[in-house]
Amino acid sequence: MEQEDIETINTGNLLIVDLDGTVRSPRSDNKFIEHPGDQKIIPGAEGAIAYFASVGWKIVAVTNQAGVAAGKKSLTSCVKEQQQTMVLLPEIEEVYFCPDFAGKKCFCVTPKEVRDYNKHQLSGTFRKPNPGMLLLVMEIHNAGKTIFVGDRPEDKQAANSAKIKFQQAENWRRTYGDS
Repeated sequence: MEQEDIETINTGNLLIVDLDGTVRSPRSDNKFIEHPGDQKIIPGAEGAIAYFASVGWKIVAVTNQAGVAAGKKSLTSCVKEQQQTMVLLPEIEEVYFCPDFAGKKCFCVTPKEVRDYNKHQLSGTFRKPNPGMLLLVMEIHNAGKTIFVGDRPEDKQAANSAKIKFQQAENWRRTYGDS
């Protein structure tokens, strides 16, 4: 996983979604996803994502993954978990995740590669409720309008700190989803 130079891509509108509790949950009865196949899409999320994709929005996900730092999963397993989410929801083009409690590490996962942003100037602010992952995504994608969807208070706090519109996950799924 090598550091890459940031390429700015003008994407128009950008939808950033949290993952756990917003678009996916464990298939098992566990509190957290234990392995890449232990995930299911929350009803309404698939339809909401499909709606935004159909009207031309770029869709990217951000997620804290402290299970890596806590020793509950390996970094490799975490990468595969994010790639499996993109198989289940192919409209999600990238997943950014922070695997440490200090918010110093951030990786971007695509279906075919992993980029390492650990040395980026935002290092130390990646873990939500800090806005680092959101700011990184917005820097890379240079979007006009940006919305962040999440299910927890720290998601809303990160959106407020990044000065972007926040939408609560349940309302978003109900408004745009297929449930």
